[in-house]
Order: sequence, then C-alpha cells, then structure tokens
Amino acid sequence: MDILDSLMQLDWTRGVRMWILVAAGIAVYEAAFLFHRAIISRKKGGSNVR
Repeated sequence: MDILDSLMQLDWTRGVRMWILVAAGIAVYEAAFLFHRAIISRKKGGSNVR
C-alpha cells in the first residue's frame, strides 16, 4: 500500500464521517423540534392522541 492508496482511503473515511455527523445533527435537530412542540402542546392543554 503506497501513499496514494492511504490518502484515498483517508479521504473516503473522512467523507463517511462527515455524513454521519450531518445525519446525527439532523436527528438532534428533529428531536429538539419534536420535544419543543410537545412542551408547547402540553402547556396549551392539548393532547397528542389522534
């Protein structure tokens, strides 16, 4: 394995790591949004049951 192969592999793992972080960030944002919406609904006396 030469330097070019290791650089290509490093770039690939960095890209995968970036997309995992992006997906985790979206999941955290979605969870915070739903939690905030549930708190507002509870303060208004509403129920989330449909």
